[in-house]
Amino acid sequence: MTNQIVRRIAQRAAVKYGSVAAFLGALGVNAHAALPTGVTTAIEAAGTDMVTAITAIIVAFVAFWGLKKLGSKLGWI
Repeated sequence: MTNQIVRRIAQRAAVKYGSVAAFLGALGVNAHAALPTGVTTAIEAAGTDMVTAITAIIVAFVAFWGLKKLGSKLGWI
């Protein structure tokens, strides 16, 4: 008897929340819009610039660390 009650509650919840999830999923699918080509080009250029800047920062940190390590080995520091 208790199994049937639990099963019925679970089925009702699955139907109720399944339809809500399907509705929200349908809203998300229709929300895509095409960007103008100028915007897409600017985003790609900004991405390239960010990669270059981050690479330069990492190289600077590695160089600083290397010089500090070298200085400690040679007794400069």
